[in-house]
Amino acid sequence: MANLFIRFLGIKGSMKLGPTGFRTFIRNCKLSSSSLSMAAVDILYIDITRRWNSMTLDQRESGMCLQAFVEAFFYLAQRKFKMLPLHEQVASLIDLCEYHLSLLDEKRLVCSRSGMLGGRPAYIGSPQEATPAAPLAEGNLPPCTDKLSHPRHTLS
Repeated sequence: MANLFIRFLGIKGSMKLGPTGFRTFIRNCKLSSSSLSMAAVDILYIDITRRWNSMTLDQRESGMCLQAFVEAFFYLAQRKFKMLPLHEQVASLIDLCEYHLSLLDEKRLVCSRSGMLGGRPAYIGSPQEATPAAPLAEGNLPPCTDKLSHPRHTLS
């Protein structure tokens, strides 16, 4: 869970997760659904962050601390895996997040190796030279866009 928190920290040196980082975590782990909108995610972030920040003496840095992230993670795990014991809910949500993030990392790696960024060829040198950075490998590479083609796991 701490690794997930660290992965989505925005500013180097900061140990608090901002609202954009939290939304990115939800989006990249495919945790939003019809029953958990991004507006509900924003409210969850605000409520938990406000509660934890009111308990701490250090008010220099705004955002969600690790303990607040753990609380939000437990809440999300309980919504997603209702029928399991709490420790299995949390472990299952960690597995689900790691699965989606590994797909995202793999896709980024394939796209960077194929010379495709955002669906367009990556170019090296000056714009006048405009030669593709690397030829596409033989076979079917997945399109390099922001969308991944895999089943969505959503919160119920």
